[in-house]
Amino acid sequence: MTDIAYAPEPVLASATGPSLAELSEAIAAIAAGLDARFVAAGTALARAYEIVEGLIGALENVTNAFERDAADAAVGNMRGTADRLMQLPEIQATRKAALVSIEQASGALSHQIDQVNRTLSFLRICGLNIKVAAAGSGDFSGFADTMFVKLDLGETEMEGLSREIAWLAEAVPAMFEVERQLAGECALVIPHIPRKLSDDAVALQRHQIDLAERALRIAEVARHIRAQVGTALGALQVGDSTRQRLEHLADGLVDIEAFIAAPGDLSADVAAVIADHAVALISAQAADTLETFQRESRLLTGSLRGIGPSAASLLELREGGDGEGDGVFLHRLERSVADVASVTERLREADARSNRLSGLASTTAENLTQRLATVHRITSDVQQMAWNTDLRCYRMGPEGRGLAVVASEIRGFAATLATIASGIAQSFDGLTAAAAVIRGSEEDAPADAGAALTESLGCIREGGERMRSGLSDLDEGAVSVTAILEETTGAIDCEDDVGGPLAAIAERLSGLGREAEEIPEAGEAAFGALLGSVAARYTMAREREVHRAFQPGAEAAPSSDPFDFDDDDFDDGLF
Repeated sequence: MTDIAYAPEPVLASATGPSLAELSEAIAAIAAGLDARFVAAGTALARAYEIVEGLIGALENVTNAFERDAADAAVGNMRGTADRLMQLPEIQATRKAALVSIEQASGALSHQIDQVNRTLSFLRICGLNIKVAAAGSGDFSGFADTMFVKLDLGETEMEGLSREIAWLAEAVPAMFEVERQLAGECALVIPHIPRKLSDDAVALQRHQIDLAERALRIAEVARHIRAQVGTALGALQVGDSTRQRLEHLADGLVDIEAFIAAPGDLSADVAAVIADHAVALISAQAADTLETFQRESRLLTGSLRGIGPSAASLLELREGGDGEGDGVFLHRLERSVADVASVTERLREADARSNRLSGLASTTAENLTQRLATVHRITSDVQQMAWNTDLRCYRMGPEGRGLAVVASEIRGFAATLATIASGIAQSFDGLTAAAAVIRGSEEDAPADAGAALTESLGCIREGGERMRSGLSDLDEGAVSVTAILEETTGAIDCEDDVGGPLAAIAERLSGLGREAEEIPEAGEAAFGALLGSVAARYTMAREREVHRAFQPGAEAAPSSDPFDFDDDDFDDGLF
């Protein structure tokens, strides 16, 4: 701004035009510089507002970093896996006891099936004896042939049953070996590994809660900063309102200068009174503008400086105060869960193999129980053979005595088969009960440990990625907002560049102007025209309030003031 040389004690009536023009130019220069400052400050604050708005959106992603359902599923999987591992020794003991029952039942069945096969062999001999005793009788020969058909069918059925029992008997020792390996693996990892996994699940759940709460606190601070920046943006209108008032001052001085240069028919004394009064008005406007600007700009500067600590607190909350970053925690947790999965790999393999073999044994045992109907049918067929033989012997009379001996043997074998069938039924009951125990231990057990841990690891990784993505811009954003606030505060803290020169101009104007107690009647028209041209530019309610005090008779009759506009509410909103 151009320095202004002021006369010690100027008298307006003798002041030359360039003096007022110089003041007008100086005020216009201040207004232009002020506008540039506050426009730049508004642009910067708008950018800060956008940054904070983006941070709030990112923080919402952090709050949802571990989606509730997915996180609960991960925690549930880890706890379920821990429970599965803890229950494994008990499940194994139950399976082992069931395998012992299967082994015992299959051994008994093997012996009982041998007895059935021996009995069927003896019955075949009985059939041959019937043919011999019947001495070629066609009726008895056909009966014997029917016996042989049923015996053949029974032997075939029993052969299939023997194969299944033999497979089961051979499989049980391998199952015991798998269970022994499983017991060894259990001893290596239980109970400390399941406890560690359970602790990790609790840590994940606690971390999820802490993270959500911390993100909410950060978001609350960010929203507070957003509100403060928004308020500051609104308060920046002090720059625009001050600029407008300064431009009005500069234009008013130009009007006064033009009036002094061409006062028309007015005498020099009357013109001087009008000019002095107009300059006094401009001086009062300048002083009021300076006071308002200094007051509002200082409040704005203080407000901006107050946002700084809030922005800095974002970084403090970002760290959470626990000395461990979120990424570090999740990486450690992921590694811990992966270690557990690695340590329990052989355990899970042995467990899965045991489940498979036990399941096959259970299915075979259940299938064997269906064979009991075959044993009952064979027993029924033999009993029918005995009854038919007795009946035919009775009809033959004395000639059937030889057949009666055979019939007696068949009845004995039928009784033997009934006894064996009863034993087989008991053995099948044992198989059924053992199969139910094994099936129940499989159905009651939680999901596969490997799949559960894999799912949990996937959830942890995805949650960690979302969290890192959500917080990636927080540090940079907080630093950027802090820098913007510092720069903006420095821009609008312009006491030396604006306040000082404006104060000097206001002081100079106060020495140039003199308020008239009364306007000469000859100059009333010129006075009204000059002040009217000045007032026509006003856009602020405060400008009209200051102007009103310089209207003669304004206090006595405010309603007659031609400059009392009706849009004060709008102007108040601007200022």
